[in-house]
Amino acid sequence: MKKITFNAPLNHNAYSYEPLQIEVEKVIPLYGKRFEQMREHPLEDAPEIIDNRDLMYMEGNTAHCILFLDANGIDGILVEAEGVDYARKSQFIPNARAIIEQNDLTDSERKLHAELKAMADRIAELAHTGQQKFNFDDMLGDGNMKAMMIQAVTEMLDRREDLVEVHEHDLGIAGQFYFTVTAKPTQEMKRYCPLVIQAESQYDENEDCDYDDYEVIPSSCACGCEDEINAAIEKYSESNEKHRGLMVYYDADSPINEKVVSAFPSVEVRNGELAGVLTCRLTEPLTDSEMTEFKRNWEGQCSDGWGEGFEQREIKTDAFGTIYVSFWNSSDSWQIEAEMTDAADIEKEESLDMDGISM
Repeated sequence: MKKITFNAPLNHNAYSYEPLQIEVEKVIPLYGKRFEQMREHPLEDAPEIIDNRDLMYMEGNTAHCILFLDANGIDGILVEAEGVDYARKSQFIPNARAIIEQNDLTDSERKLHAELKAMADRIAELAHTGQQKFNFDDMLGDGNMKAMMIQAVTEMLDRREDLVEVHEHDLGIAGQFYFTVTAKPTQEMKRYCPLVIQAESQYDENEDCDYDDYEVIPSSCACGCEDEINAAIEKYSESNEKHRGLMVYYDADSPINEKVVSAFPSVEVRNGELAGVLTCRLTEPLTDSEMTEFKRNWEGQCSDGWGEGFEQREIKTDAFGTIYVSFWNSSDSWQIEAEMTDAADIEKEESLDMDGISM
Protein backbone atom coordinates (compact mmCIF):
# COMPACT_ATOMS: atom_id res chain seq x y z
CA MET A 1 0.00 0.00 0.00
CA LYS A 2 1.27 3.47 -0.86
CA LYS A 3 2.16 5.54 2.21
CA ILE A 4 -0.46 8.24 2.94
CA THR A 5 0.87 11.73 3.62
CA PHE A 6 -1.07 14.94 4.29
CA ASN A 7 -1.12 18.06 6.48
CA ALA A 8 -3.45 18.10 9.47
CA PRO A 9 -3.83 19.78 12.89
CA LEU A 10 -3.83 17.54 15.96
CA ASN A 11 -5.73 18.38 19.16
CA HIS A 12 -3.94 17.91 22.46
CA ASN A 13 -5.73 15.44 24.78
CA ALA A 14 -8.94 15.52 22.75
CA TYR A 15 -11.80 14.09 24.78
CA SER A 16 -14.37 13.70 21.99
CA TYR A 17 -15.19 14.49 18.37
CA GLU A 18 -18.72 15.73 17.67
CA PRO A 19 -19.10 16.21 13.91
CA LEU A 20 -21.81 18.29 12.28
CA GLN A 21 -23.56 17.49 9.04
CA ILE A 22 -21.66 19.60 6.50
CA GLU A 23 -23.04 20.84 3.18
CA VAL A 24 -20.48 22.62 1.02
CA GLU A 25 -22.36 25.30 -0.88
CA LYS A 26 -19.38 26.43 -2.93
CA VAL A 27 -15.72 25.59 -3.50
CA ILE A 28 -13.52 28.67 -3.95
CA PRO A 29 -9.87 28.27 -5.01
CA LEU A 30 -7.46 30.74 -3.38
CA TYR A 31 -4.47 31.79 -5.49
CA GLY A 32 -1.02 33.08 -4.72
CA LYS A 33 -0.60 33.71 -0.99
CA ARG A 34 -4.32 34.03 -0.23
CA PHE A 35 -4.68 30.46 1.05
CA GLU A 36 -1.59 30.83 3.23
CA GLN A 37 -2.95 34.14 4.59
CA MET A 38 -6.33 32.63 5.49
CA ARG A 39 -4.67 29.57 7.03
CA GLU A 40 -2.37 31.66 9.21
CA HIS A 41 -4.84 34.47 10.00
CA PRO A 42 -8.38 33.02 9.85
CA LEU A 43 -9.83 35.80 12.03
CA GLU A 44 -8.90 38.54 9.56
CA ASP A 45 -11.64 39.94 7.30
CA ALA A 46 -11.60 38.23 3.90
CA PRO A 47 -13.24 39.59 0.72
CA GLU A 48 -14.04 36.04 -0.41
CA ILE A 49 -16.05 35.52 2.79
CA ILE A 50 -17.77 38.91 2.50
CA ASP A 51 -18.90 38.12 -1.07
CA ASN A 52 -20.38 34.77 -0.02
CA ARG A 53 -21.79 35.39 3.48
CA ASP A 54 -25.33 34.47 2.40
CA LEU A 55 -24.19 30.94 1.52
CA MET A 56 -22.98 30.20 5.07
CA TYR A 57 -25.49 29.45 7.84
CA MET A 58 -26.71 26.83 10.32
CA GLU A 59 -29.90 24.85 9.73
CA GLY A 60 -30.59 22.48 12.62
CA ASN A 61 -27.54 20.23 12.88
CA THR A 62 -26.42 21.05 9.33
CA ALA A 63 -23.72 23.63 8.65
CA HIS A 64 -23.83 25.21 5.21
CA CYS A 65 -20.23 26.14 4.44
CA ILE A 66 -17.73 27.41 1.91
CA LEU A 67 -14.66 25.27 1.21
CA PHE A 68 -11.64 27.40 0.35
CA LEU A 69 -9.16 25.34 -1.65
CA ASP A 70 -5.44 25.90 -2.01
CA ALA A 71 -5.22 26.44 -5.79
CA ASN A 72 -1.55 25.46 -5.74
CA GLY A 73 -1.85 22.54 -3.34
CA ILE A 74 -4.21 19.90 -1.98
CA ASP A 75 -5.54 21.26 1.33
CA GLY A 76 -8.58 23.35 2.16
CA ILE A 77 -10.26 25.45 4.87
CA LEU A 78 -13.94 24.88 5.67
CA VAL A 79 -15.74 28.04 6.82
CA GLU A 80 -19.14 28.90 8.29
CA ALA A 81 -18.75 32.61 9.02
CA GLU A 82 -22.00 33.09 11.01
CA GLY A 83 -22.75 36.31 9.12
CA VAL A 84 -19.45 38.05 9.84
CA ASP A 85 -16.56 38.98 7.54
CA TYR A 86 -14.03 36.41 8.76
CA ALA A 87 -13.78 32.67 9.36
CA ARG A 88 -15.61 32.63 12.71
CA LYS A 89 -16.21 28.87 12.46
CA SER A 90 -13.58 27.03 10.45
CA GLN A 91 -11.64 23.81 10.09
CA PHE A 92 -8.48 22.95 8.23
CA ILE A 93 -9.25 20.08 5.82
CA PRO A 94 -6.24 18.00 4.77
CA ASN A 95 -6.25 16.63 1.22
CA ALA A 96 -9.45 18.54 0.44
CA ARG A 97 -8.78 18.30 -3.30
CA ALA A 98 -9.08 14.50 -3.20
CA ILE A 99 -12.38 14.82 -1.30
CA ILE A 100 -13.72 17.16 -3.99
CA GLU A 101 -12.55 14.91 -6.80
CA GLN A 102 -14.11 11.86 -5.16
CA ASN A 103 -17.39 13.73 -4.67
CA ASP A 104 -17.39 14.81 -8.31
CA LEU A 105 -17.22 11.24 -9.59
CA THR A 106 -20.43 10.10 -11.26
CA ASP A 107 -21.92 6.63 -10.69
CA SER A 108 -20.59 5.49 -14.05
CA GLU A 109 -17.10 6.74 -13.21
CA ARG A 110 -17.13 4.74 -9.99
CA LYS A 111 -18.29 1.62 -11.87
CA LEU A 112 -15.61 2.24 -14.49
CA HIS A 113 -12.97 2.57 -11.80
CA ALA A 114 -14.16 -0.72 -10.25
CA GLU A 115 -13.91 -2.45 -13.63
CA LEU A 116 -10.40 -1.10 -14.22
CA LYS A 117 -9.33 -2.26 -10.76
CA ALA A 118 -10.84 -5.69 -11.41
CA MET A 119 -8.92 -5.84 -14.69
CA ALA A 120 -5.66 -4.95 -12.90
CA ASP A 121 -6.41 -7.62 -10.28
CA ARG A 122 -6.98 -10.26 -13.00
CA ILE A 123 -3.70 -9.38 -14.74
CA ALA A 124 -1.80 -9.54 -11.43
CA GLU A 125 -3.40 -12.90 -10.62
CA LEU A 126 -2.39 -14.36 -13.99
CA ALA A 127 1.10 -12.88 -13.68
CA HIS A 128 1.64 -15.02 -10.59
CA THR A 129 0.85 -18.13 -12.66
CA GLY A 130 3.76 -17.33 -14.99
CA GLN A 131 1.88 -15.46 -17.73
CA GLN A 132 3.74 -12.36 -18.92
CA LYS A 133 1.96 -11.05 -22.02
CA PHE A 134 -1.59 -9.71 -21.98
CA ASN A 135 -3.83 -8.47 -24.82
CA PHE A 136 -5.79 -5.45 -23.63
CA ASP A 137 -8.81 -6.18 -25.86
CA ASP A 138 -9.04 -9.68 -24.42
CA MET A 139 -9.00 -8.27 -20.89
CA LEU A 140 -11.93 -5.92 -21.73
CA GLY A 141 -14.24 -8.91 -21.78
CA ASP A 142 -17.73 -8.46 -23.26
CA GLY A 143 -17.29 -4.81 -24.30
CA ASN A 144 -19.26 -3.20 -21.46
CA MET A 145 -16.27 -0.99 -20.73
CA LYS A 146 -16.87 1.26 -23.76
CA ALA A 147 -20.57 1.64 -22.94
CA MET A 148 -19.62 2.58 -19.37
CA MET A 149 -17.15 5.17 -20.64
CA ILE A 150 -19.83 6.73 -22.86
CA GLN A 151 -22.28 6.85 -19.96
CA ALA A 152 -19.62 8.42 -17.73
CA VAL A 153 -18.94 11.16 -20.28
CA THR A 154 -22.69 11.81 -20.59
CA GLU A 155 -23.05 12.21 -16.83
CA MET A 156 -20.01 14.49 -16.63
CA LEU A 157 -21.40 16.72 -19.39
CA ASP A 158 -24.82 16.77 -17.72
CA ARG A 159 -23.26 18.21 -14.54
CA ARG A 160 -21.61 21.13 -16.28
CA GLU A 161 -23.06 24.59 -15.57
CA ASP A 162 -22.26 25.92 -19.05
CA LEU A 163 -24.47 23.39 -20.87
CA VAL A 164 -28.27 23.36 -21.13
CA GLU A 165 -29.03 19.88 -22.50
CA VAL A 166 -27.04 16.72 -23.10
CA HIS A 167 -28.47 13.66 -24.85
CA GLU A 168 -26.83 10.34 -25.66
CA HIS A 169 -28.08 8.47 -28.74
CA ASP A 170 -27.61 4.76 -29.35
CA LEU A 171 -27.34 3.97 -33.09
CA GLY A 172 -28.36 0.38 -32.49
CA ILE A 173 -24.89 -0.84 -33.40
CA ALA A 174 -22.68 -2.30 -30.69
CA GLY A 175 -20.51 0.44 -29.23
CA GLN A 176 -21.82 3.15 -31.59
CA PHE A 177 -23.17 6.32 -29.93
CA TYR A 178 -23.32 10.04 -30.57
CA PHE A 179 -24.12 13.07 -28.41
CA THR A 180 -26.42 16.06 -28.88
CA VAL A 181 -25.17 18.95 -26.71
CA THR A 182 -26.74 22.40 -26.31
CA ALA A 183 -24.57 25.09 -24.74
CA LYS A 184 -25.85 28.06 -22.75
CA PRO A 185 -26.00 31.38 -24.63
CA THR A 186 -23.11 33.70 -23.79
CA GLN A 187 -22.42 37.36 -23.15
CA GLU A 188 -19.30 39.18 -24.24
CA MET A 189 -17.05 40.96 -21.74
CA LYS A 190 -13.97 42.97 -22.60
CA ARG A 191 -11.15 43.73 -20.18
CA TYR A 192 -8.80 46.53 -21.23
CA CYS A 193 -5.24 47.28 -20.20
CA PRO A 194 -2.62 49.83 -21.31
CA LEU A 195 0.13 48.87 -23.74
CA VAL A 196 3.84 49.66 -23.79
CA ILE A 197 4.93 49.92 -27.44
CA GLN A 198 8.60 50.21 -28.32
CA ALA A 199 10.31 50.53 -31.70
CA GLU A 200 13.91 49.82 -32.58
CA SER A 201 15.64 53.20 -32.71
CA GLN A 202 16.66 54.60 -36.07
CA TYR A 203 20.40 55.16 -36.29
CA ASP A 204 23.10 56.33 -38.63
CA GLU A 205 25.53 53.50 -39.41
CA ASN A 206 28.39 56.01 -39.43
CA GLU A 207 27.71 57.06 -35.84
CA ASP A 208 28.28 55.16 -32.61
CA CYS A 209 25.01 53.83 -31.27
CA ASP A 210 23.57 51.38 -28.79
CA TYR A 211 21.77 48.63 -30.65
CA ASP A 212 19.67 48.00 -27.55
CA ASP A 213 18.12 51.49 -27.59
CA TYR A 214 14.36 51.57 -28.12
CA GLU A 215 11.97 54.40 -28.79
CA VAL A 216 8.69 54.39 -26.86
CA ILE A 217 5.72 54.92 -29.18
CA PRO A 218 2.70 56.65 -27.56
CA SER A 219 -0.44 54.53 -27.76
CA SER A 220 -2.25 57.41 -29.44
CA CYS A 221 0.28 57.30 -32.30
CA ALA A 222 0.14 53.53 -32.77
CA CYS A 223 -3.53 53.18 -33.76
CA GLY A 224 -2.54 52.48 -37.35
CA CYS A 225 -0.68 49.35 -36.20
CA GLU A 226 -3.82 47.63 -34.89
CA ASP A 227 -4.11 45.10 -37.75
CA GLU A 228 -0.39 44.32 -37.83
CA ILE A 229 -0.26 43.66 -34.07
CA ASN A 230 -3.41 41.51 -34.12
CA ALA A 231 -1.95 39.46 -36.98
CA ALA A 232 1.14 38.88 -34.84
CA ILE A 233 -1.01 37.83 -31.88
CA GLU A 234 -2.88 35.34 -34.06
CA LYS A 235 0.40 33.93 -35.37
CA TYR A 236 1.71 33.61 -31.79
CA SER A 237 -1.30 31.60 -30.59
CA GLU A 238 -1.02 27.84 -30.02
CA SER A 239 -3.26 25.25 -31.72
CA ASN A 240 -4.84 24.21 -28.39
CA GLU A 241 -6.06 27.81 -27.91
CA LYS A 242 -8.27 27.72 -31.02
CA HIS A 243 -11.65 27.53 -29.26
CA ARG A 244 -10.97 28.79 -25.72
CA GLY A 245 -7.98 31.06 -26.04
CA LEU A 246 -6.13 31.60 -22.76
CA MET A 247 -8.85 29.75 -20.81
CA VAL A 248 -7.15 26.46 -21.73
CA TYR A 249 -4.54 27.39 -19.10
CA TYR A 250 -7.03 28.33 -16.37
CA ASP A 251 -7.40 26.27 -13.18
CA ALA A 252 -9.73 23.39 -14.07
CA ASP A 253 -11.09 23.32 -10.50
CA SER A 254 -12.21 26.95 -10.51
CA PRO A 255 -15.93 27.69 -11.14
CA ILE A 256 -14.71 30.46 -13.44
CA ASN A 257 -13.44 27.83 -15.86
CA GLU A 258 -17.03 26.88 -16.74
CA LYS A 259 -18.47 30.42 -16.59
CA VAL A 260 -15.86 31.89 -18.95
CA VAL A 261 -16.07 29.92 -22.19
CA SER A 262 -13.21 31.71 -23.97
CA ALA A 263 -10.74 34.57 -23.53
CA PHE A 264 -8.76 35.91 -26.50
CA PRO A 265 -6.16 38.70 -26.30
CA SER A 266 -5.92 41.39 -28.98
CA VAL A 267 -5.44 45.14 -29.37
CA GLU A 268 -8.15 47.66 -30.13
CA VAL A 269 -8.42 51.41 -30.68
CA ARG A 270 -10.30 52.85 -27.70
CA ASN A 271 -10.80 56.53 -26.93
CA GLY A 272 -8.15 57.50 -29.47
CA GLU A 273 -5.48 55.15 -28.09
CA LEU A 274 -4.39 51.61 -28.86
CA ALA A 275 -5.18 49.38 -25.86
CA GLY A 276 -4.77 45.73 -24.99
CA VAL A 277 -8.04 43.86 -24.70
CA LEU A 278 -9.12 40.42 -23.49
CA THR A 279 -12.40 39.50 -25.17
CA CYS A 280 -14.31 36.94 -23.11
CA ARG A 281 -17.49 34.93 -23.63
CA LEU A 282 -19.40 34.24 -20.41
CA THR A 283 -22.35 31.96 -19.72
CA GLU A 284 -23.22 34.05 -16.64
CA PRO A 285 -21.77 37.10 -14.84
CA LEU A 286 -18.90 36.64 -12.41
CA THR A 287 -19.34 37.45 -8.72
CA ASP A 288 -17.22 40.22 -7.22
CA SER A 289 -14.71 37.73 -5.78
CA GLU A 290 -14.60 35.79 -9.07
CA MET A 291 -14.04 39.04 -10.98
CA THR A 292 -11.16 39.86 -8.63
CA GLU A 293 -9.69 36.39 -9.20
CA PHE A 294 -10.13 36.66 -12.97
CA LYS A 295 -8.54 40.14 -13.00
CA ARG A 296 -5.56 38.80 -11.03
CA ASN A 297 -5.18 35.93 -13.50
CA TRP A 298 -5.25 38.32 -16.47
CA GLU A 299 -2.62 40.51 -14.78
CA GLY A 300 -0.47 37.39 -14.35
CA GLN A 301 -0.90 36.48 -18.02
CA CYS A 302 0.12 40.01 -19.01
CA SER A 303 3.21 40.15 -16.80
CA ASP A 304 4.54 36.60 -16.47
CA GLY A 305 2.53 34.33 -18.76
CA TRP A 306 1.31 34.84 -22.30
CA GLY A 307 2.31 38.51 -22.35
CA GLU A 308 5.90 37.84 -21.27
CA GLY A 309 6.44 35.66 -24.32
CA PHE A 310 4.58 37.92 -26.73
CA GLU A 311 6.48 41.09 -25.79
CA GLN A 312 9.67 39.47 -27.08
CA ARG A 313 8.21 38.87 -30.55
CA GLU A 314 9.28 41.19 -33.37
CA ILE A 315 6.37 42.84 -35.18
CA LYS A 316 7.05 44.43 -38.56
CA THR A 317 5.04 47.61 -39.21
CA ASP A 318 4.92 50.12 -42.05
CA ALA A 319 4.80 53.12 -39.74
CA PHE A 320 7.54 52.34 -37.18
CA GLY A 321 9.55 49.44 -38.57
CA THR A 322 10.15 46.67 -36.00
CA ILE A 323 8.19 47.13 -32.77
CA TYR A 324 7.65 45.19 -29.55
CA VAL A 325 4.34 45.27 -27.67
CA SER A 326 3.92 44.61 -23.96
CA PHE A 327 0.53 44.17 -22.30
CA TRP A 328 2.11 45.02 -18.95
CA ASN A 329 3.79 47.99 -17.30
CA SER A 330 4.95 48.41 -13.72
CA SER A 331 3.57 51.89 -13.07
CA ASP A 332 1.24 52.52 -10.13
CA SER A 333 -1.45 53.68 -12.57
CA TRP A 334 -1.71 50.25 -14.22
CA GLN A 335 -5.28 48.99 -14.06
CA ILE A 336 -7.82 46.86 -15.86
CA GLU A 337 -11.19 48.14 -16.94
CA ALA A 338 -14.15 45.88 -17.78
CA GLU A 339 -16.88 46.44 -20.33
CA MET A 340 -19.86 44.10 -20.71
CA THR A 341 -21.67 43.90 -24.04
CA ASP A 342 -25.47 44.23 -23.76
CA ALA A 343 -27.01 40.76 -23.35
CA ALA A 344 -29.88 41.47 -25.72
CA ASP A 345 -27.46 42.25 -28.55
CA ILE A 346 -25.51 39.05 -27.94
CA GLU A 347 -28.67 36.91 -27.91
CA LYS A 348 -29.77 38.52 -31.18
CA GLU A 349 -26.41 37.75 -32.77
CA GLU A 350 -26.53 34.13 -31.59
CA SER A 351 -30.07 33.62 -32.90
CA LEU A 352 -28.85 34.75 -36.32
CA ASP A 353 -25.51 32.94 -36.33
CA MET A 354 -26.31 29.64 -34.62
CA ASP A 355 -29.89 28.78 -35.54
CA GLY A 356 -30.13 25.22 -36.76
CA ILE A 357 -26.55 24.27 -35.92
CA SER A 358 -26.20 21.14 -33.80
CA MET A 359 -23.08 20.22 -31.82
